[in-house]
Amino acid sequence: MTDAQDSDCEDFHSSHGRDYDTFVQETAGIHRLYEAGVPFFTKEQLRDLSRQLKEAENSEKRDVLIKGLEGTEETFEVRTGVTRAGSEPGTEWVLKAPAIEYRTFGFLTSYRAYQMDGYSDLSLRVLHYMELRDEITKELRPGFRYVVDSVKTINDSFTTSIQSWEASESYTQLQIIESRENLPPITKIVALALGTMQPRSIENWDHRSEFQHALALTLRRIVSKCQGETADKIECFAQDPAYTALDKSILEKYEITCLEDPDAFVEIDDSTIVLTFAPDVPVRQIVADIARPAMMIWNTCEDEIWLHNGREQFM
Repeated sequence: MTDAQDSDCEDFHSSHGRDYDTFVQETAGIHRLYEAGVPFFTKEQLRDLSRQLKEAENSEKRDVLIKGLEGTEETFEVRTGVTRAGSEPGTEWVLKAPAIEYRTFGFLTSYRAYQMDGYSDLSLRVLHYMELRDEITKELRPGFRYVVDSVKTINDSFTTSIQSWEASESYTQLQIIESRENLPPITKIVALALGTMQPRSIENWDHRSEFQHALALTLRRIVSKCQGETADKIECFAQDPAYTALDKSILEKYEITCLEDPDAFVEIDDSTIVLTFAPDVPVRQIVADIARPAMMIWNTCEDEIWLHNGREQFM
């Protein structure tokens, strides 16, 4: 859902409850900050959160402190591995490694979100996703485990997808980049939220993640040729909390370095190509606040509604 859908549409059509006036008053400061061009995301903020998360995972200090846009502070406890009763007999929920929730202007000024959680000026929060597993064997339940765990099988599938991609019309069209005379200097490619290559279901194994990673490899090769450099001089980073150890081992063979969230965002600068397709995090809004990459490639939604004066529309 876009920012505009979050803030403008739902509030326009909703029947305002008794706390709507309070909502308008409490979120007025968020509106003023946005209209003044204050970034909701900064590299300094992301670096600090990354540092705290690493410390929380590797030490006895389990708390993460996040400061809000209007000066509030909130502490989150990292509880990786904590379990609770499952939704089925003989099962338990287990908390996975902490994940980052990125909260945009549209979310923070959403009446629906306000009704659920009240006022918040936090553009970042920490949460845990859960997996359901057998209480005794600790084996993940169907739907939470990957049905293919063979490196060779996934690698062979990725190789096939690369070959299919390089035989496609889209691949041919992409070669036009080579003829651009004003291509800015490129030193790195950052791929965000391209997904795991491991399927949870054979029936729904669509290989989209493989094709998207193949695109990253193609861009590195094309840009290297344009700049008269070898491909290894252009760094390639990928970030997705969904990556498994198998994903990382395969991508490493292609000299793609997998980074933990939010470290890949920090890598983005004016010499970067950014790739993202249907992410479940607001990549464009984050990038619009922290950098002006040389190139950004994403999928376009036909029913997308642009935010009036939204900073990301000018990228």
